Amino acid sequence: MPILILGLNHQTTSLDMRGRLTVSTDDLRPALLDLQRQVPDLTEAAILSTCNRVEIHGFSPSGDSEPILSWLADVKDVPLPEFRTSTYRHVGKNAATHAMRVAAGLDSQILGEPQIQGQFKMAYRNARECGTLGAELSLLEDFTLQTAKRIRTETNIGKEPVSVAYATITMAKQIFADFQQAQILLIGAGSNIRLIAEYLKDEGATRFTIANRTRANAEKLAPSLNATVIGMDELPNQLSKFDIVVSSTGSPDPVVTNAMLDQATKARRHQAMFVADLGVPRDVEATASDIDEIYLYTVDDLSKIISQSLAKRQELTDVAQRMVAEGVTCYLQKRRLQLESSLLTNYRTQVDTIRQTVLESATKKLDAGEPPADVLAKLAHDLTNQLAHKPTISIRQASATGNEAFLNLLKDIYELEN
Repeated sequence: MPILILGLNHQTTSLDMRGRLTVSTDDLRPALLDLQRQVPDLTEAAILSTCNRVEIHGFSPSGDSEPILSWLADVKDVPLPEFRTSTYRHVGKNAATHAMRVAAGLDSQILGEPQIQGQFKMAYRNARECGTLGAELSLLEDFTLQTAKRIRTETNIGKEPVSVAYATITMAKQIFADFQQAQILLIGAGSNIRLIAEYLKDEGATRFTIANRTRANAEKLAPSLNATVIGMDELPNQLSKFDIVVSSTGSPDPVVTNAMLDQATKARRHQAMFVADLGVPRDVEATASDIDEIYLYTVDDLSKIISQSLAKRQELTDVAQRMVAEGVTCYLQKRRLQLESSLLTNYRTQVDTIRQTVLESATKKLDAGEPPADVLAKLAHDLTNQLAHKPTISIRQASATGNEAFLNLLKDIYELEN
């Protein structure tokens, strides 16, 4: 039986259900050990749990997925009927294809997002350290990570922005290469601001300030960013301190005016400032784009960048899918070689056991003084009978059932004629 992958993701179920079924980092290793204890048929296992997916990768001789789903329902205290129809099951070639698409970011909510490859690697590392990873999943891991690395190296698929938040970060990088040193002002405290803040943190940003009309909301967000909070009325005097300004407030009127930015650039001695206006209507006065030092991007500007990137990403995705297919082919070839090697080893071990048994019997007879010719004749007879026993049974069964394909195979192997 080949490997199998059971799971659910952002395409099959809600964020709420994924949250109920997610396995936290602290619980991951105990969960793996419990899974193998509760489902003995699952001889190998790894759990990949992120905000977008919960997957169990495993090897099971029977291929029965029901005990695995039941375990997940029990351990997370979520009735199985509530998520059964949201799960997917991939086996063998399809499982390998799915694993490689996941690790390369081709199955992500944001196409090509880079974090998933590290999360995949960590999931398998945890399984290895827990002792739940064996030859089957190790082989899958090797080819999956090789393929994902090749896709990222040769296609740059993760470098094309496909969301307003990601496009904002991409354009800011063109002005400031090092976010760690950049002073960042976030105006607003809604979902757009939170998402962009997370992207900025991932890129190394550490120096955040938040301004929001409702100060309490800014103060809720501030601890996660180790940010300073200022009032909206402080913007005119504080604006010059910042290299990157991102605004998304929903205000009916601009919260950052042309005059404020003109004054800020003079105070900054005409150093560049990146300004992303995600407000609809505008948060930043339109004429601010006329100031030489201000690099202003609106939602419309960023949407155009996204449209161009989506077309480019689709081209890259087609190339990446071909690389996945090549990776799967190499994986299946290697797996067949391993299985054939194991089969050959088992066959030779079995034959050698027969040889050793017959030889020991003959040696005892010689030691007992029986005539050597009789002993050799008996040895040859016994060895022939034991080696021919199982093939004889197989030929009789194939003849009785009319299994011509098997009979022809035996003819080829043993060079037999009718």
